[in-house]
Amino acid sequence: MKNWYLILLSLVAAFILFIALSILYEQKTPEELDLSEPIQIVMKSIEGQPMDFWDVVTQGIDEAAREFGVEVKITGPRYEKEINRQINIMDAVIDERPPIIILAANDYKRLVGSVEKADALGIPVVTMDSGIQSDIPVSFIATDNIDAGNKAGDEMKRLILLNSRKSIAIVSHIKETATAIDREAGVREALLDENVIGTWFCDVEQEKAYLITLELLKDESLGGVVALNEVAALGVARAIDEMDAEGKVFVVGFDSAVRELSYLEEGIIKATVVQRPYNMGYITIKTAVDYLKGNKIETFIDTGSILITRENMFQREYQELLFPVSN
Repeated sequence: MKNWYLILLSLVAAFILFIALSILYEQKTPEELDLSEPIQIVMKSIEGQPMDFWDVVTQGIDEAAREFGVEVKITGPRYEKEINRQINIMDAVIDERPPIIILAANDYKRLVGSVEKADALGIPVVTMDSGIQSDIPVSFIATDNIDAGNKAGDEMKRLILLNSRKSIAIVSHIKETATAIDREAGVREALLDENVIGTWFCDVEQEKAYLITLELLKDESLGGVVALNEVAALGVARAIDEMDAEGKVFVVGFDSAVRELSYLEEGIIKATVVQRPYNMGYITIKTAVDYLKGNKIETFIDTGSILITRENMFQREYQELLFPVSN
């Protein structure tokens, strides 16, 4: 009788273990995971606003996709300022039920609803470059933009000491995007004791940044402009160049477009904070694949930034960063 009792207990225990394991492994294991469905990427913009930064991000995405054997599908609005359009695209992507979504959000707050919708349907979201006001994304891969803003602000603080004109303006891109918010916070933190006269937004339009700067140049106290992304920097530099103001107004920019580097070499831009866009694209895809395979991932990955000046731009260690070879 005792043996039968033990056998019965063993069968019951085995059955309970079977049920528990069935629940635990309801989701697919890494070996069974189907990566044949494309990873969906919702960019800030495509086609309408060609930017060297995003071209290099895409190179990193493509390389990682080849290496890890996954397909990616990239979409997004034509322009970064089309926030409603990005929300609609995000919602349409969610309706396709992809295995995971990568989002570079154009608005820190307004994309939260779409991410909540994805989460409710069990679709994980990774944010890239620009995050949102939510803890739902399983990982955020980006430049530490407060730190990057600090670097730009510190350099402007050093430069403005050399200038008799002491007012400083900030020309930014999209008012409610996380990159703009954090970079401005970092710049203002570094320039806390300086005369920062305000922030102007160009809506990622180079012509608008150019016209803003022409107006700012009417203020004879203006001694510096910090431009917070590639497009803003190009518009600001163009105005400074055309008005022959490079000796009066010092520019610190962001990113490393080919024309920006020309302005840097010419002394029109004094310094630029350069991100690592290839790493950002590559690491984002790797992180998404790792998550789908059940591997441990970091909730935030800083892809880094560095201050580049005319003095260090041709140093060997920065060549690959500044002059990436297209695939």
